[in-house]
Amino acid sequence: MSPSATGTTGGADDRTEILTVGGELDIVTAASLAQAGRGAIGHHPRLLLLDLAGVSFCDACGLTALVRIANQADASGCRYGLIAPRPPVTKLLRITGLYQRLPVFATIEQARQHLLAPAGTPHSP
Repeated sequence: MSPSATGTTGGADDRTEILTVGGELDIVTAASLAQAGRGAIGHHPRLLLLDLAGVSFCDACGLTALVRIANQADASGCRYGLIAPRPPVTKLLRITGLYQRLPVFATIEQARQHLLAPAGTPHSP
C-alpha cells in the first residue's frame, strides 16, 4: 500500500501547512513523502505538521524522509512536528533516538500551541 499525503493550510494568521499521511512509509513511498514535504515548505509556512495517524508501517527509508523534511524545514526557518504517530512508529522513533530530533504531539492543536508560542512562553507538558 502506498502512502497518501494530502495538504491543508491553517489560518492565514498562523501560516500552518498540514500534511496528512496514510498507508505504509517505506522504500517504495518515502521519496513521494519527501517531495510532498518539500512542496509544502515551498509555500513558506511558519509551521509544517505531518499528521501520521494513518501511517500503518514505517521503515528506515520512511524515517529518512521525515528527517529530510525536518532538515529542509530548519533550513527555511519553518517549525515542524509529527502528529499522532501510531505505537509502532512511535517505538521506532524512540529506538532510533529520532524522538528527540522530531517533535511529536498528540494533536494538531497541541502542536500549534507549543510550536507557535512566542519565545520565552512556558509550555505545559
